[in-house]
Amino acid sequence: MLSPLPVGSPLSGFIWTWLVPPALFALTAVATWLLYRHFSGKKGDS
Repeated sequence: MLSPLPVGSPLSGFIWTWLVPPALFALTAVATWLLYRHFSGKKGDS
């Protein structure tokens, strides 16, 4: 039989808890804003 996997999360600590999530949120917010600016052009733009 196979032994069960360990329960502890390998992603722990200050960096993974407090720096990576806000950085990912900021990245997605900027990417969304850039996509919005790209696709919300005026009707005269072609």
